[in-house]
Amino acid sequence: MKPGTIRLTPAGWTIAASVAVLTLIGVGSIYVTDTHYVAGNDGPANAVKQLVRVLVGLVLWAGVIRLGYQNVGRFAYGLFVVAVVALVPLLVAKMMHSGFGGLIAPRNGAYRWIKLPGFLFQPSELLKIAFVLVLAWYLRFRKNYRRFLGLLLPFAVSTIPLVLILMEPDLGTALLLLPVLFVMLFAAGARVWHLAVIATVGIAVVPFAWKHAHDYQRLRVTSVLLQSDRLRQEVIAHPDSYGSLATKRQALEWAGSSGYQLVHSKNALGSGGILGNGWGRGIYAKNNLLPDRHNDFVFAMIGHQWGLVGCVIVLSCYAAIVLAGVRIASGTLEPFARLLAVGVVTLLSSQALINVGMSVGLLPITGMTLPFVSYGGSSLLCNFVAVALLVSVSQYRPFLLTRSPFTFQREHTESLTAPQHVADQQEGPSVAVPARS
Repeated sequence: MKPGTIRLTPAGWTIAASVAVLTLIGVGSIYVTDTHYVAGNDGPANAVKQLVRVLVGLVLWAGVIRLGYQNVGRFAYGLFVVAVVALVPLLVAKMMHSGFGGLIAPRNGAYRWIKLPGFLFQPSELLKIAFVLVLAWYLRFRKNYRRFLGLLLPFAVSTIPLVLILMEPDLGTALLLLPVLFVMLFAAGARVWHLAVIATVGIAVVPFAWKHAHDYQRLRVTSVLLQSDRLRQEVIAHPDSYGSLATKRQALEWAGSSGYQLVHSKNALGSGGILGNGWGRGIYAKNNLLPDRHNDFVFAMIGHQWGLVGCVIVLSCYAAIVLAGVRIASGTLEPFARLLAVGVVTLLSSQALINVGMSVGLLPITGMTLPFVSYGGSSLLCNFVAVALLVSVSQYRPFLLTRSPFTFQREHTESLTAPQHVADQQEGPSVAVPARS
């Protein structure tokens, strides 16, 4: 299919339908929470803003598909540099404790947003897309990452935005980049034991990082562990033995302080039962008992209003996007396209898993939004761009006369001693891949 046209494939329709359902559920949940607690009960201001952003996202979606993923990929390095540079003013503002005349909009001590006319821009959201693009573009024709030293450059480049984002601080986005990096390297053919060594080193550094983390950062992690009544009683009874985990006061005040959001999130989910209380009904819909119920904890509101059925529908939509993305990635032999599809699928699925995990108390609260559902501008628009790239891969499949991508010889010595036809099989067959619409 030629760039400039939009004709969805079956996988593309699956993704589009899933995104449409998620977006409608998101706008409906935002509308309900908006009308009950906006100052002066002035109506669905946030829901209207979200709906406008959805329309803008659809325009971006159509534009990216018309442009084509290959044309977008040519700007991967430049887009990555722009995204990283955009993080620098946030770090400077935090170090100087300044909003630069309203240009930077700090919230709860976090410097993540740049204030633009009528819009709060979050550079870390743009970085997610740029990160996937630049990795896919860099890895598409290289083999040096098959060696351990060849992995150092991708990890070194990834460390720069990772550190900048952690210093905002934005733990959720920083954690999101790691699975994307590992999965894309694995899909590109990096050796598993090389990745395992790097992961082991990272785990070994965790105690050092934990020791130097701020108290509120450690409390985000320990608040998940303090869900256990038994553990809280142990901390209260033997505070000296659990000093590195939590103080006696933190254990005593957990339900009303660090564990407040988690307690009410689980209560909202559990009170929905199988079918829920109904749209706009229930104590958590009518009262602002759950902070960020339209944003970080919107999944809890879905469970509260539509019960287990609503939660299953939402999770099924994400599962459909992942399965369609895997089908798209496995159905193309163009290296950049395959890596791009793998990266986008990992990005969206990891983000959804982190948000749902923190809503049900399995993961620390990191401020991660639920894709296409949570209230937010930068996140919503960048997610539309991400799925547009995925759909674009399914549409534009060029003819290639080459071996299967990321297929490598086992060992050089084997190729020298094996018969010619065996060596040819190890190298991979040459195939012509037709463009499919």
